[in-house]
Amino acid sequence: MDFSDIALTTLQFVSPVLLAALAWLSAKAASLIQGKVSNEYLRGVLVRLNEAVTTAVKDLQQTAVDEIKRASADGKLTAEEKREIKQSAIDHVKSYLGPKGVRILAEVLGLDDDGLGGFLAARVEAAVHDLRLTERAVAAPEPVKARLPLPLAPALA
Repeated sequence: MDFSDIALTTLQFVSPVLLAALAWLSAKAASLIQGKVSNEYLRGVLVRLNEAVTTAVKDLQQTAVDEIKRASADGKLTAEEKREIKQSAIDHVKSYLGPKGVRILAEVLGLDDDGLGGFLAARVEAAVHDLRLTERAVAAPEPVKARLPLPLAPALA
């Protein structure tokens, strides 16, 4: 047996192992790519949801809430008005997402219609809370800065 015969015999035995390793690496790479695409898709859906909720809450705050507060005697919303505004915000979010977006969101989160409604209600409540915190922070008076006496300059001799 010469070198070429040994190399050919070795290649015949090693090639199935190399092909199996190559197939495994290809499957692993495909799995990693699919996972990355799924994560990016999920992130995109959730970012779009967050933007829709924030837009709906800010829109209703500027239009409906401020108008109702001005019209009420004590400047506060009743429980019924809060419930109606919250439902209006949920309806706005659903309209911003569109029927396909709502369906995709429900599929991604694994929720039925009632579960999705509850989830959107919670997101609206969270956005209202964040908006209130932001408004309070902006409206807060500027903190008083203490004035410290300046050190006296040394006398020139």
